[in-house]
Amino acid sequence: MIVSLTGIISYKTPSLRKDGYVVVNVQGVGYKVATPSSSLEKITEGDNITIFTYMSFNDRSGFDLYGFLEPADKTFFTLLLEVPGIGPKSAIGILDKATMSDVQQAILNDDVGILTAASGLTAKTAEKIVVALRDKVEKLASRGSVGGKAVTRAIIDADVLEALTSLGYSANEAKQAIAGIDASLTDSSERLKAALMQLAKK
Repeated sequence: MIVSLTGIISYKTPSLRKDGYVVVNVQGVGYKVATPSSSLEKITEGDNITIFTYMSFNDRSGFDLYGFLEPADKTFFTLLLEVPGIGPKSAIGILDKATMSDVQQAILNDDVGILTAASGLTAKTAEKIVVALRDKVEKLASRGSVGGKAVTRAIIDADVLEALTSLGYSANEAKQAIAGIDASLTDSSERLKAALMQLAKK
């Protein structure tokens, strides 16, 4: 499972293209990564970046990589995949048309308009997303306003927890380390480094 790539952007598709992607060159190997426009706008060919990826497989195209600049966007992308009938292309289509915060707000407000704006998404499917994810988004909202720092940090910390456990730390160790991170740190990489420093002290 490829969960992230760090390398040079050797190519990115024009911004007007619907199925946008970048090619990340990692030590001479080019990886094609489908990317929402919100990420593409921040990427320039020649950039040395880390992109957080989700790998899927289907019989037609084989393995596909979907990538995001922020772990929180990747986390919400995988949350959308839990909805029956929503595949990776539909999920990235949603995030291509609206920000993660916009989609969360739409779910809370039962507003299917933003969701139906995504290519190929019917009103029925949009309603299914609202029903399936409302409870999870409300739990995030209970920690702060949707789209606000508290919710964004909660989503980021879920990825930090996953990263720490993948490195061999127990869930309890990871949670304790995350709890000790300075609240002023909002960047995902900063919070991961801070958590590792907390664990190194023990």
